[in-house]
Amino acid sequence: MTTQIEIVPYDGMNEGFLSQIQTWVNNVLERADPSSAPPYLRITIWENIEDLQDFYHQEKEELGIVTSEESDFLATHEAWRGYPSIHICHERVKGFQDPLIEGVLHHEIGHALFHGSMEFYTFKFTNRLQEVARLHGFDLHHLQQCVYFLSIAMKDREVIQWLTEIGLGLNQKSLLEYMIKDTEEERQAWGVAKHSPVTKKIVMAAFLKVILPIEAMILIGFEDAPSLKDQWKEAYSWLSVMEQDGLLQLSQWIMKFGGVGFQEKLENAAYGLIEESFKTRDAF
Repeated sequence: MTTQIEIVPYDGMNEGFLSQIQTWVNNVLERADPSSAPPYLRITIWENIEDLQDFYHQEKEELGIVTSEESDFLATHEAWRGYPSIHICHERVKGFQDPLIEGVLHHEIGHALFHGSMEFYTFKFTNRLQEVARLHGFDLHHLQQCVYFLSIAMKDREVIQWLTEIGLGLNQKSLLEYMIKDTEEERQAWGVAKHSPVTKKIVMAAFLKVILPIEAMILIGFEDAPSLKDQWKEAYSWLSVMEQDGLLQLSQWIMKFGGVGFQEKLENAAYGLIEESFKTRDAF
C-alpha cells in the first residue's frame, strides 16, 4: 500500500524547511512495511503556537475530545478524524538542531504507522481491572490517569524500538536526550506523590515515557543505549537508588509480560503496576 501524504504548510513558509520535512518523511516511509502503511497521512506545519492552539481548541470542541494541552510538544500525532495526522509548530522547533527535529518527526510518523486508529486512544476498563484497582485504592479517575500514562510509554516504546531496528536510532537518541535534560517538573511531582501509594504509582507510569524506550533499545542491542541509561540515572539522581531500580524493574517487566494486541498489553501493564507484580525486591 502506498501512503498518500498531504503536507499542509502555512502561508509564506520557507521552501527549504518544507523540502527538509518531505525528505525526513520519506526516510521513514521508504523503510516501512507497505502492508502496515496508512492509506493517508496528513502533516500540518503551523507558523506559531497560537494558530496551533486555536486548531486544537476548535477540534476538541467539535469532536468532543478531552485531552491535556499539546502545544508544549515539538510535534504531535492524533487520529481524531479516523486517519493519522501530525502537527509541527515551526515557531516551537526553531533553534533546535536538525537531528532533534528529524527525530521528533520520525517519532510522530512512527506513531502514524503503528497507532493511526482510535483503538490506541480509547481504553477499555474491564470489570476485573476496575475491581483490582479498587482493592488497591484506585478510584476510576486514578485508574484512567494510570492507564493513560502507561499507554503513552508503551506506544513510545514500540515506535522508538522500531525506528532503532530500521537504522534510525541515532535521531531517537537525540530526542530522548532532549527529554531527559530537564526533570524539575518530575522532581516536584515525585516529591508530592511519593507519600501516597496510589499517586506514586501514577507518577511512576508517567516516568516510563523515557526509561521504557531506553530499556527497549538496550534489549535490541543499540550501541548508544547504555550511555542513554547513564544519562537517565544522572538526570533522575534525585530518586533514590531503590526508586530508580523500581522503575527499571517495571520497564523490564512490561517488556517481558505483554499480551496479544495493544489493549491486552496495556491492561497487563496496569495489573503489574497496581498490584506491584514487577517487584523482585523491596525497591519501594
